[in-house]
Amino acid sequence: MAMLQSGVFGKASVVRPVRVAAPCRVRLTVCNSFKNGENINLSKVPGYQRTEQDTGSSEVQVARLSARIAQISKHLSQNKKDFAARRGLEAVLSQRKSLLQYIYKQDRALYVKLVTDFGIRSVVVSDTRGAARKKEEAAV
Repeated sequence: MAMLQSGVFGKASVVRPVRVAAPCRVRLTVCNSFKNGENINLSKVPGYQRTEQDTGSSEVQVARLSARIAQISKHLSQNKKDFAARRGLEAVLSQRKSLLQYIYKQDRALYVKLVTDFGIRSVVVSDTRGAARKKEEAAV
């Protein structure tokens, strides 16, 4: 029931009751297993670290991203309509692809090792910048 109260300019204003949230609503939270890293299998990461504190080298990042991809893929197999997770998976795949392309240009042996160990399809389809073609044209 609303009550009348004098307003700013002497006019009557209506005081509305305070709205209380319904108790049946549940707040969405980030999955605790994701926060704690429970479902992520990082057992292969130490094999690619250059030193014990190495967390940023390209091969370590690829190993960590591959573990994250496996985790998201498992989640998506159980939750087919989780489109936000699907979008996150595409972002992680794109990041890993960029790192693998960089490793391919720097160290082919390491690239082959990563692709075989993690069962990744080759991300390098062809020479994207045409370096081989440019090299042949310069030789002629």
